[in-house]
Amino acid sequence: MCLSKTGLKAFMFIMGVLLFLCGGIIMGIGIWAIVDKVYISDVVGSSLFSSAAILMVVCGVFLVLLSYLGCISAISEKKILVALYALVIGLVFVLLMSAGIAAAVFQDNIEGKMKNTMRRALVDQYGYNVEYDEENEKVTNAWNLLQTRLMCCAVEDQGWMIYQSSRWFSNQYNEYEKKFVPPSCCVYEGRLKQYLNLFHCQSFAYGPPRYLTGAMNNAIHYKGCYTAAREFVSEQSSIILGIGFSFCVFLIATIVLSVIFYRKLSSGESRDFR
Repeated sequence: MCLSKTGLKAFMFIMGVLLFLCGGIIMGIGIWAIVDKVYISDVVGSSLFSSAAILMVVCGVFLVLLSYLGCISAISEKKILVALYALVIGLVFVLLMSAGIAAAVFQDNIEGKMKNTMRRALVDQYGYNVEYDEENEKVTNAWNLLQTRLMCCAVEDQGWMIYQSSRWFSNQYNEYEKKFVPPSCCVYEGRLKQYLNLFHCQSFAYGPPRYLTGAMNNAIHYKGCYTAAREFVSEQSSIILGIGFSFCVFLIATIVLSVIFYRKLSSGESRDFR
């Protein structure tokens, strides 16, 4: 297969366009996460998720700008621009690999802290003084949204008993009308636009959520939100890994192509070479 300077320019330009598209997709995912999933940060009590989403937007913008550098370096045939382009792409690849390794190393530590933070938020902040405490209101709304969307309840599987240790529960002064879980823990029939059995879900006398064991309560979610979130991520992991691997291969190919193009410009040859 013969590669001429013109052919290399065309490939460099195509790589630049693909990089522009990758940057646009990453930026779009980041914006979507900020707009639609910001409540997750309130649930886990950390800015980790929102920071990651903002970082995705910044990376997307950076890749879009970098794609322009790639196209300009190909069109102008300036060695300094081609070298700078290859160097920056190489740095991006190293940073991505470092971030992936760091995430794998600290995964258990992050997950443990996240569980504890979620428990504290439910016990100390959920449904407590929401009329006067803006932070508690945010946490309460975030938990309701998470439990509704992921169809889960509390933190861990069958973990609804944690609500009986919460300020939300202790603030219910009527012993005969106490609700053991909030409505967001209950099974909701989307087609009918109503709960399956709200009273049964919140105040069942012969089992959950009043007791840890007992008769089956099909009106309440048994899955914990931490488990539900992990399963959601696991279901998408193959797609995420596939995209990540493809992107790394793309970056390596771009670096190799840039180096070949740089050497072609340095040689000053215009003929085809093998």
